[in-house]
Amino acid sequence: MKRISKLLLVTVGLLSMMGCRMANRSRAQGKPVPAVRVALVQRTTVVRTVQLLGTLQGEQQVMVFPKFAGRVTEITRPEGSSVTAGEPIGYLVNDIPGMDYKPGPVLSPITGTVGKIYVEVGQTVNPATPFAAVASFASRLRFKAAVSDADLPFVRRGAKAELFFSSFPDTTFSGTVSQVSPMLDPMSRSATVEITVANPQGRLVPGMAGSARLVAEEKRDVLAIPLAALWTTDDSRVVVVANGTARFQPVTLGLRGDELVEVTSGLTLGEKVATIGKERIKDGEPVTVVEEEPK
Repeated sequence: MKRISKLLLVTVGLLSMMGCRMANRSRAQGKPVPAVRVALVQRTTVVRTVQLLGTLQGEQQVMVFPKFAGRVTEITRPEGSSVTAGEPIGYLVNDIPGMDYKPGPVLSPITGTVGKIYVEVGQTVNPATPFAAVASFASRLRFKAAVSDADLPFVRRGAKAELFFSSFPDTTFSGTVSQVSPMLDPMSRSATVEITVANPQGRLVPGMAGSARLVAEEKRDVLAIPLAALWTTDDSRVVVVANGTARFQPVTLGLRGDELVEVTSGLTLGEKVATIGKERIKDGEPVTVVEEEPK
């Protein structure tokens, strides 16, 4: 038993000596200093935008239905043709056996362009059958989109909008909110927003799908930092870097924009906050600034 006890004491002593040597070697080598990227706390404008998806419609756009049942005998205004209000788009005849009817016209209710013909010559139609779509879009069109119930309070008539269409990837079109539905669809929890879009060169046509960007909220001349300075799990603090040392700083936030967030307390103008690499550091730890975000 005495021999076993002595052996255990010797083993523990050797392990303790080895641990001390390893710790001393680690201190001698030194721990790597974490590198972070920082951004300045600056006074600027914070903007939050709303992105909407929708479709273009003519300034005036109608579906044309025949007034009576019959067989299509002629299409007088094919797709792409101009038509004036009261002018025939096509003709029908009610050819009931034993009856002698003359072809009757299907008239356009507005002046515009025939965008779509839904029937063919020889087809039998009735007053519930769509015959054609006519739209007026010479100088302006309407962009109709759905807005969520959360963003609806921030969308107002007269607001400016930027519109984008895949057919013109390098072009931004300007528009103005002309109408906002006061009611929500109970199924989708969204309302309809209508944006009037100028079309001076006639490049845009009804049916084009696109997106619109509206300014929902904006605050000018406020202290702000990039969204990247916030923790993904805790936005009540940031990492301030000063004299090569990182410290955790509680903050109170205001408007959260697309790229920046307003800071209402906790930071001062000109301080530096970590944006990249902050997850790897501890409070009070020395850091190296490798790059600074552009102002």
